[in-house]
Amino acid sequence: MNGSRQGSLWALIAALLAMALLSACSADAGASSGGGDDGRYGIAFAASPETPKLGESVSLTVDVTQGGKPVKGAEVVLELWPQGAEPDGHAQLAAKETGEGSYVLKGEFSQAGKYYVITHVTPKETGQMTMASFEFEIED
Repeated sequence: MNGSRQGSLWALIAALLAMALLSACSADAGASSGGGDDGRYGIAFAASPETPKLGESVSLTVDVTQGGKPVKGAEVVLELWPQGAEPDGHAQLAAKETGEGSYVLKGEFSQAGKYYVITHVTPKETGQMTMASFEFEIED
């Protein structure tokens, strides 16, 4: 094979690999909304208390639905980091199922400010991960 053909082959292989990876993990833009009858997953996020304060117990809740029905038995991981953190500063913590499609992670934060969270939801029926991103604030 000449160099031009070999380069084209590698580009095709890279494109196919990228498509395979993307199909295995969908970051659905509609994931943070209600999850209608079209089969998409709905992912809702809430922090409790609504305005968490530094050093107090906080519950981060993820509610997962599909077609308006709760999704039970999913693996839910929250990827958390404070604003300005380096990529290696992202914590990935598993949420516990509390029933009827609701998953909770409890803890305290040692740094005030804006936090970002990406929910990684993998229902056991499909094994296909769906992600949604959210923000919340920890006050002094």
